[in-house]
Amino acid sequence: MDQSSETNDEQSESKEAVFRLKISDDALACEMLYIPPEGDAPVPTIERVKGEMNSKGVVFGHDEEAIKKMIETPIARQWVVTAKGEPPENGRDAKIDYKVDLNILKPKAVGDKVDMKELGAVINVTKGQLVAEKIPAFKGKEGTSVLGRKINVYTGKDKNLPAGKGTLLSEDKMQLFADCDGNLYIKDQKLAVNPTFEVNGDVDYSVGNIDFIGPVTVMGSVRDGFEVASGNELHINGVVEGATLLSEDDMVIRTGVRGNGKARLESKAGNVIISYIDQAFVRAGRSVKVADVILNSDVGARFDVVVGGGKKGQIVGGKIVAGSEVVCEILGSEMEPKTDVTVGQLPEIIEERRQIQESLKQYEDQIEKIDANIDFLKDLQKNGDLKPDKQALLAKITKAKFQIKAQYTNQRDRMEQLEKDANESRLDGCVRVKNVCYPGVLITIRGIRYMVKEKLRFVKFVYEDGEIKIKSFE
Repeated sequence: MDQSSETNDEQSESKEAVFRLKISDDALACEMLYIPPEGDAPVPTIERVKGEMNSKGVVFGHDEEAIKKMIETPIARQWVVTAKGEPPENGRDAKIDYKVDLNILKPKAVGDKVDMKELGAVINVTKGQLVAEKIPAFKGKEGTSVLGRKINVYTGKDKNLPAGKGTLLSEDKMQLFADCDGNLYIKDQKLAVNPTFEVNGDVDYSVGNIDFIGPVTVMGSVRDGFEVASGNELHINGVVEGATLLSEDDMVIRTGVRGNGKARLESKAGNVIISYIDQAFVRAGRSVKVADVILNSDVGARFDVVVGGGKKGQIVGGKIVAGSEVVCEILGSEMEPKTDVTVGQLPEIIEERRQIQESLKQYEDQIEKIDANIDFLKDLQKNGDLKPDKQALLAKITKAKFQIKAQYTNQRDRMEQLEKDANESRLDGCVRVKNVCYPGVLITIRGIRYMVKEKLRFVKFVYEDGEIKIKSFE
């Protein structure tokens, strides 16, 4: 054999394909380094490559597309992912999605400041309102490594909605609703709704203002500057200082109010029942019933104001307005303070008339000032001294005058309507004094006034024949 034939034999020597494998640390991937065959050695099939992988324990997740591409277009010294495991999915515990803000007792920011009176102590909910919803647990999904081994996962745990008293679960137990109007709170790690709201002590900085959809009871006092609003009845066992109280129904204050000119009490559709009223503004949609004394206060009731049953039963100073009658033991005092008592007219009409009168006076003052400015600018205009900026000012204030006059006209028309309503709603009211009526008392019935100038006993003031007459108490 010559030298050339020996060389050809060496060139045609066959070399089988070579496979090297490496498995990732988490056993979720297998990479292969493929060295193609040489000479007459056959190109491996996909099945052969898979067999090589199986022989090394890689029995799961073979990627035939990746293997085929690797065989058909090999790239020198490139590791190719030829098998992929199935990664696990950890489970998630069930969660409760609260549909109301439970971050109570946190002061609310008002601008750049924090209002310590607004602590959010009440969470109002209405019947049928969604308060919480369950996000179901995900049990998880176990994985499989390329070696065919299962990979365990955390199994999510279920939890129940925290249903307490006053709440209602949906049929599938995935939603929680309020079963009544009331205050939503947490008790024993459960949501509960109480149709009433009770403060065990005082309404002060430890509690904050209260605005509740239902009845409210305060076992202590309501301190100066705080507010309590009830969508039903309001009961206060202690003293009311310079506070604001609002109720839709009866307001019952076992002690009394020392308002210092700042207290405001209003029962929209009920009675105000109280021991004493001192320097306060009080309004009742029905009656005001006071056991002891009304002192230097502004008190109004749609029906009657009755003072009696306590030590004095006295009205001293201030203003009293009642739709039907005022009854008391003593009216005025020996010091003869101005005590204004009006009956036969609704207090809300009297109050609105007063507000409109103030508005009309303000409009008149504004129009007077505008007229003076207009006259001045028109004088400049006549003399040819009105510059463009002043011309624009003249147009602006002239327009403002028309707007104010329109508001003035609206308010004046409303006043005329109120006068008509007042005349139509006037009742045959009376003022009855069981014991003593002192000088200094001004009685107004159906718009007619009578100033008491001497001490009177056991009297009744009534309207007859266009004047106020004094009769014996009945």
